[in-house]
Amino acid sequence: MSERDDVLRRWRLGEERLYPVATVRPDLYQAVIGVVRALSDHLSTVPDLDALVVTFRESERDEELDAAGVARLDLSPEIDLDLVRDAAYQVRARELTVRSATERTETAIRRARAAGEATAVIWSEGERELWPPYRRVEMSLATGRAIAVTTLMDPDTMMPRYAVEALALDPENGEALPDEEPLAPRREFTDPDEWRATAESLRRSLLTT
Repeated sequence: MSERDDVLRRWRLGEERLYPVATVRPDLYQAVIGVVRALSDHLSTVPDLDALVVTFRESERDEELDAAGVARLDLSPEIDLDLVRDAAYQVRARELTVRSATERTETAIRRARAAGEATAVIWSEGERELWPPYRRVEMSLATGRAIAVTTLMDPDTMMPRYAVEALALDPENGEALPDEEPLAPRREFTDPDEWRATAESLRRSLLTT
């Protein structure tokens, strides 16, 4: 695990540990939420994940809380400020991840339209389709119909499993349409050839008509 990944993992775990502890005390929960929000707002000018990691490494917790307007002396000593800081960074990391994904999707749609393509790959993760993690989402630019293929690890067998589903998305931005049911429910396979054949059949019926 890289140092960057280790920091990202720390933030996730910090958030996971913070809120269950706080929820048993409503007064602490409200205080914790307020501090996390204040610090994550303070981080709103950090432009991307790499810069956020650098900021975390080079900044001091108490200085950041002071800069965010948090009155540390007024907080309960029961609040773990290190976990609060980790949770605030995780909030900002999640915001940046969503923004980055949105920008990548919009760019893919714009380039495909400019090239006169009928479809656009609006999400792609992983290099080998038969080995996890892998996910690819291709969308019709005219209708918003999309085919999502995924390769994930089966925790019971520790072997790859393959999934495919068809979705209804907004053709302008690739976002999921509210209250829309999947065009084809998610199906999972252990046979990659059957998975590929099913995905291709859905692609022909939904993306090329």
